[in-house]
Amino acid sequence: STFGSDQDDFAIMPLRTYHHRISGNRDVNLMFAAVRVSAQSDLLILTSDFSTGSTAYLPNGASTAQLHLLGIHSDAVGHYQNGMVYVINRLGQDNILVLDPADLATPVLQFSVGNGSNPRDIEIISEARAYVSRYESTQLLVVDPRDGTELGTIDLSAYADDDGLPEMDQIVRIGDHAYVSCQRLDRNAGFVPSDAFLVIIDINSDSVVGDIPLSAANPNSVIAVGERIIVSGSAGFGDRAGGIDIVDTRTAASLGLAITETQLGGDMNGLVLRTSNAGFAVILDDNFANSVVPVNLATGIIGTPLEGLSGGFVATVAIDGNRLLIGD
Repeated sequence: STFGSDQDDFAIMPLRTYHHRISGNRDVNLMFAAVRVSAQSDLLILTSDFSTGSTAYLPNGASTAQLHLLGIHSDAVGHYQNGMVYVINRLGQDNILVLDPADLATPVLQFSVGNGSNPRDIEIISEARAYVSRYESTQLLVVDPRDGTELGTIDLSAYADDDGLPEMDQIVRIGDHAYVSCQRLDRNAGFVPSDAFLVIIDINSDSVVGDIPLSAANPNSVIAVGERIIVSGSAGFGDRAGGIDIVDTRTAASLGLAITETQLGGDMNGLVLRTSNAGFAVILDDNFANSVVPVNLATGIIGTPLEGLSGGFVATVAIDGNRLLIGD
């Protein structure tokens, strides 16, 4: 849905040495929700007006962004890992741009991941191998991120729902395993969510070695924290069946919902963590109003919604040091 053509959609990517996942495909206005600190990162911002896309750059300590550095797809997300930026141009362009932060206006590489495949995420496994999840495919793509050469695929067709697709989405890695979230939304029935899974990939053999059923359907945010994976799932709109799931990768099992949508009073629309247990959840209520609330997974405590937000769609949240960045 479009929430107003006079506004822009964007996602925020702190450019640090660790990799940070970002997403967002709604129109929003930027707001910094925390005071500036000396340790803040440079920020790359992906923007869209639903017909074209662009990027902006906000250097460390600056209050004015450099605009329109590079044209991108109107539906794009980003990934920062090993010092490089990967812009994932989704359905309609189906390719990945590789950028060096030293020159964000000039792509190092652009490579296709298959026409109509709708790429969703990329995880760099080694200098010469990466996984790309594709929403319109049953095959997880294996590529060489240095030149885009296809190295093979990993079959996830066993996790397809009734429409024949597993709707693979986010990828995180812990040790020798990558974990791919499969939303399993039956598009023949109006994208009704089925049981969701994290599919376990052995990165040494590029093969499926197991799966973890999730406690909530329709996963959106997937965050690796030590040997745990924290997953926010929205289930179906308004059904309050979602929440924040904790997965123990040592036992390959969900520990259940640490916080439920009933407790949150709305649908889970995203999650970001600042420690292994504390973070902020984006909540959508029955009137489509958005709020951001502090959550603690260890205690189950939910804080008071943050003030100063419009109530409009929150397209992205990111944590950069002591700053919480919200695309409002």
